[in-house]
Amino acid sequence: MITIVGAGPAGSYLAYLLAKQGKEVTILEEHSKVGAPVQCTGIVTHSIEKFFRLKNEVIAKKLDKVVVVSKNNRITVNVNEIVMWRDKFDRFVADMAQDAGAEISLNHKFMGFEGESTIIAKDKKNNKIKKIKTDVVVGADGPYSAVANTAGIDSGSKNYIGMQAKVRLAMDTTAFETHFGNDFPDFFGWCVPESDNTVRLGIGCFENAQEHFYRFLKSKTGKKDVLCWESGLIPLYNPKKIIQKGNVYLIGDAAFQVKATTGGGIIPSLKAAQTLCECIINSKDYNKEFKKQSGKELLLHLRIRNILNKFSDKDYDKLLHLMGKEKVRKILKKYDRDTPIPLVANLLLKEPRFLLLPTAKIIRYCCGLQDSRQQTIDNA
Repeated sequence: MITIVGAGPAGSYLAYLLAKQGKEVTILEEHSKVGAPVQCTGIVTHSIEKFFRLKNEVIAKKLDKVVVVSKNNRITVNVNEIVMWRDKFDRFVADMAQDAGAEISLNHKFMGFEGESTIIAKDKKNNKIKKIKTDVVVGADGPYSAVANTAGIDSGSKNYIGMQAKVRLAMDTTAFETHFGNDFPDFFGWCVPESDNTVRLGIGCFENAQEHFYRFLKSKTGKKDVLCWESGLIPLYNPKKIIQKGNVYLIGDAAFQVKATTGGGIIPSLKAAQTLCECIINSKDYNKEFKKQSGKELLLHLRIRNILNKFSDKDYDKLLHLMGKEKVRKILKKYDRDTPIPLVANLLLKEPRFLLLPTAKIIRYCCGLQDSRQQTIDNA
């Protein structure tokens, strides 16, 4: 028996994979409905197609451009992005899990452990306490994971405060915007179209999130009208974080498996689900296997973020100037942010002037991950 706490994409996709392998799987979901509340922008790269084909009703928009904005520069780059209805996406993956044989218990809140093979849960419909016998427990319950806390797995990481709201704003519905510079300290701002006159506007930062958000909102709309809030925490990846302790495992935001450059966690969590499924089936060490499978990519994202946090407005202006070159645009179109190692290595090959920026450290690190210089060239 395998019990997964949390019916987000990470937990549901893992349940789907395990159920396909013939395992008995139950998902405990605290809320009365999968996918609520929404706390995510819901934008992903085309790399999601490596895992499954999305149903049309899950897709809000398909975007083919990103507008990157710095203090004194602005460029447009061709991309291939999907904006999802996040609640519908969560239910889509949960349905996959159920169709494969997994069970989902709604309104069930994880309360703790009783020994190594029993968990305690509360049925919120009638406030009854249940004791559930299980061989494996997976915490897929977010950055403040109750499973991790109860199992004594220290979080050891920081969280960005992600403030996002739906606001009335007309913009090009084939493009989304990202904003960088001193007005967006330690992270960035985003503006993603949901419909012809509604966008998902947000900002991430460690401190003074409300102040930075309203300044950004006013610069875009000239007012402070908010249709609804969709804010949440964005975990910062920590390569030292323990994600397995005995028969207790963590995945997704609970494991801080998030790209530090963008805050995106959907695709990293789907990759992690594949790794964790293999570890559970074949009794492998998840701490080690995850680092082998995904650790280098997420570490690269973290190192990029640490460098970007030191950028001045002038540095960002220079970066965008180089990104606007046609040969660079082609690389950005070919490799998305979910394939960071070949992306950064090929950017260096096509535009050596990136070495003049503080990003040189990132590029040297990336090239060091290649087996050889020749392999990097062959992969270009």
